Amino acid sequence: MLSTTLADTNSRDYIVVDGVFHAYLYVTGYGYSTTVGSCWLSPLVEAGEGVSLSFIFNRQSREKILSKISQVTMVNRSRMRDVGDTRQDYEELDSAINSGLYLKDVMNRQGEDFYYMHTLIEVVADDPETLEQRVTAVEKLCVSVDMIARRCDHKQEQAFLSMLPLLSLDADVERKSRRNALTRSVAAAFPFASYELSDRNGVFLGLNLYNRSPVFLDPYDDYKYTNGNIWIGGSSGAGKTFTLQCMGGRLRQQGKRIIFIIPKKGHEFRPLCEQLGGLYLRMSPSSKDCPNIMAIRRKNLDAYAGFRDMDARDDSVLADKISRLIIWYSLQKRDLSDEDKNHLDSSLVECYARYGITFDNASLVDEDGAFRTMPIIADWYQVLSENPDTKHLAVVLARYVTGSAAAMGGRNDIDLDNKYIVLDTSGMPDDLLLPGIFWATDIANDLIIGNGTDLSALIADELWSLVGANSNPLAAGFVQEMVKTIRGLGGIAVTSTQGMQDLFSLDGGKYGKGILDSSRIKLVMQMEEQEARLIQGVLNLSEDEVRQITRFRRGEGLLCIGYNHVPIAFHATQREYDAITTSPTDLRGRKTEDAV
Repeated sequence: MLSTTLADTNSRDYIVVDGVFHAYLYVTGYGYSTTVGSCWLSPLVEAGEGVSLSFIFNRQSREKILSKISQVTMVNRSRMRDVGDTRQDYEELDSAINSGLYLKDVMNRQGEDFYYMHTLIEVVADDPETLEQRVTAVEKLCVSVDMIARRCDHKQEQAFLSMLPLLSLDADVERKSRRNALTRSVAAAFPFASYELSDRNGVFLGLNLYNRSPVFLDPYDDYKYTNGNIWIGGSSGAGKTFTLQCMGGRLRQQGKRIIFIIPKKGHEFRPLCEQLGGLYLRMSPSSKDCPNIMAIRRKNLDAYAGFRDMDARDDSVLADKISRLIIWYSLQKRDLSDEDKNHLDSSLVECYARYGITFDNASLVDEDGAFRTMPIIADWYQVLSENPDTKHLAVVLARYVTGSAAAMGGRNDIDLDNKYIVLDTSGMPDDLLLPGIFWATDIANDLIIGNGTDLSALIADELWSLVGANSNPLAAGFVQEMVKTIRGLGGIAVTSTQGMQDLFSLDGGKYGKGILDSSRIKLVMQMEEQEARLIQGVLNLSEDEVRQITRFRRGEGLLCIGYNHVPIAFHATQREYDAITTSPTDLRGRKTEDAV
């Protein structure tokens, strides 16, 4: 059965076809920029919903065009002799002559062809008001890219027919929209330049602000990315926390193991953690959620052996653990001498020996293959207190034994097999925050390295606190090395910061820059101009991109992967939003709904 198409052509401004309103514009022959770059028509192609374009290029005979250009140039030169250099048309004739000579030179010497090009723009909408809004937006867009578009008033039907794929333009529209172009300009006008990022097994991040296409990122694709580490920077309130949670939740839904380290506002991560069945640990002096920092959780250090089906090396796990405990201690007592470090080393060897643990890795487990009972901070404190030469070192640990942080120093054997863990250190007092973050980082490092061949992600918010001005080189070096090596173990590190100056403060920014260099994928959210300038050279940002960063709204950012920079707007499902949002208005509204 044949269907009938209904068309209303009575309006000057549009044509109605089957209830859909169509309006047409053309780019005038004089309405193009004289100098253009690559993909110069992309802004029109990516204008958005309800806007489509038609490009028509007609190649002209080289001999006829060269002859015509020569004749016109000769006439213009003759006219110019009779025109005074103060008249307005003198400049116009001079420009026309130079253009003619340029066309002849390029066509003769460089072998380029001559084309006539025509650009038609179609705008559609369901009602006249929306149609007018879109047409006006297209006109403004054209002006912003140095182009002039005119409406096809009283020519809507002819423009409609010209838009059809028949390569037949209305004579009047053809004349008004004709523009000459050479091969190079035609090639640069290629409209299908794509700024899309869509990895096959990626997680959804949001929409590309260039063309509203969805952005899917798979940081574990080591064929595409040299490493999958992600660095996120932005000012307070830019949306970093929201983005980190969305990213972590979606990676978990893909089966990855996720471990968060949260120095500030850790309570914001709790709702989504519980919704996903995760383990939320609030590490603070008043909490018993602190896993034993002295516990050894790995049976060997050779994590790479499992990837290669090789026998694991027998390097001492205890020696590695002792070195990290000394780093943790040094974050609380900054003026350690070499003698003090030697005393701490010896005391830890003695402490573990009392539990039957030596540098032989076989001593880590009992006859059944389970880990032995591990010492706690109180045991280390006792060893230091027994020796007159180390009593002054025991004072630092007293807080975890008899003081306000005694709950943290207990055995606290917590099952850490969960696939989604949040280590919240925001309850730590200021003087214990730095060692507390290192405590959490050490635990996360053990869990990820011991995760075998399973893919995992360490997501650390405000990790600058361990590599910035308030840290020390030992801790900063440990974190930097962890970020560098996690890729080789099938994992990724996602770090974020809002303190750009602090990030580059320790040792001239050596460690902060090292983490940036180890993160192939970088996401820059809204920043103040001063902060944006600090990373402009590091990320090869243009002046336009710096201005764009300072004008981003909450939840928008510039995704940088090498020299490819794409602005995106992050999107969350309603369920994710309800779990993550910290908006007082949203929370009050939810309470009101529950009360009703």
